[in-house]
Amino acid sequence: MSNRHRGHQHDWEIRIGHRQVFGRGFQRRFWGDLFHQCMAMSWGRLALWYAAYMLTVNLLFAILFWLVPGSVTGPRSPNFGEVFFFAFEVFGTVSFGGFLPGNLYGHAVAMAEIIVGIASFAVMTGLSFARFTRPRAHVLFARHPVLTERDGQWTFSLRVANSRHNFLSDAQAKVWYIATVGEGPDRTRRFQRLTLERDDSPLFALSWTLFHRVDASSPLFGETADSLTARRAGFSVIISGHDETYGQEVRARHYYEHDDLRWHHRYTDIFSIHDDGVEHVDFGRFHEVEPLARED
Repeated sequence: MSNRHRGHQHDWEIRIGHRQVFGRGFQRRFWGDLFHQCMAMSWGRLALWYAAYMLTVNLLFAILFWLVPGSVTGPRSPNFGEVFFFAFEVFGTVSFGGFLPGNLYGHAVAMAEIIVGIASFAVMTGLSFARFTRPRAHVLFARHPVLTERDGQWTFSLRVANSRHNFLSDAQAKVWYIATVGEGPDRTRRFQRLTLERDDSPLFALSWTLFHRVDASSPLFGETADSLTARRAGFSVIISGHDETYGQEVRARHYYEHDDLRWHHRYTDIFSIHDDGVEHVDFGRFHEVEPLARED
């Protein structure tokens, strides 16, 4: 379907971080990939689709019952509202004993609705089960990556945490620097992988800080806040690993815009050791950053 946004016609849209892209010329048809659409939409929207589908189907069957007098019989002649509720009962393959199919036509319509109802519940149950059991990594990404000084070297740092506090074994981390290069028809988005000091972890259970040294070989070398803005730069992060609870590989993705980067900052320390010798982690300060101390 074609929509309008600020006077420009478009067929579809996609969001990458704060960046919103509208396109046309290649229509994404809802019914052409229904399973993907149902898996991608929110639970609330899916529930509304379930309700709309059931109301529409049962309304159609109620009309079919209503077209032929005597199709539904009971202690009294039913009105359309009672026929509509009777259609819902047939759809759910239940009966409260009040009304029944009254002739061959009524039995045929009831039989067709029962088949449609069983098939519909099978599809909705399977789809809901597929969504509910889909394993996902619950990784908490710091709100801001930071450009900090570490061991005398400027370093791009990013803090992540396993919010489930279970074990992700053989965890892997990947970070890409994404920027626009060129002008006009030669303009393109370039993806450059940032080399991390450590891009894997045998057991990821708490917090993990990723470090990329900004040296002469780094794509970020010589960049400034203004140059990142001009390039419409961003950072894409993927964390994956084997979730020992699910017994499956899970992954999480996050995207940062250039203005999310905090220059000359560092993360607030969230680890402490109390007098009893036990280590504590304060995730309430997980997102906090502080400016680097300036030398006088």
